[in-house]
Amino acid sequence: MPDVGKVTVFQPNRTTVVSPKYSPKPNVALNEINDVNTDGVQDGFSLVYSSANNQFETKIATSVLDQLDGGIF
Repeated sequence: MPDVGKVTVFQPNRTTVVSPKYSPKPNVALNEINDVNTDGVQDGFSLVYSSANNQFETKIATSVLDQLDGGIF
């Protein structure tokens, strides 16, 4: 069978820059994240973003959703 063509497969060069002091932490608690305020958290609370404080805050869930639309992707 004759050759049909030539295919060259290559992987582009990649560079990864990592600080020598970088140490990933696999398990992070919510209260360890800078823009999350967990003061007064209780069962049934939700995380809600507050643009006034520029952080996520815990708030009591006051309504029940019948349907949640995640948008179009």
